[in-house]
Amino acid sequence: MRSRIVLAINLVLVGFVGWSLAGEIAQGNKVSSDLSDLKAKIAGLQKQNQDYSDVFSRIDSPGFVDKEARLKLGYQKPGEQVLLLKDAVTAPLSPVSDDNGGSGLGNPQKWWRYFFGGN
Repeated sequence: MRSRIVLAINLVLVGFVGWSLAGEIAQGNKVSSDLSDLKAKIAGLQKQNQDYSDVFSRIDSPGFVDKEARLKLGYQKPGEQVLLLKDAVTAPLSPVSDDNGGSGLGNPQKWWRYFFGGN
């Protein structure tokens, strides 16, 4: 009888240890998954940070400031002359004449003439 009680106690202890071990393994897998997601996010943010640094370094350059002042504000340096070029004027669009000779006809009449001919 004594061996059955010891066996039952040992089985309960083994079950408890197994249950605890399974929980720890599951938690470890979740932590590993979260860690890999965070590493990917860090890599993306570092790339974005580098891109922003490149943009800021271009904006801080004297050439960029000079170019923007000329283009957007119309500034010029002493001794420079501004030359304005006008765009070529295009002729206004004229209405396209239809091939069916149906000037002034509505769209349904034009389709009727297209498919069935006639006046």
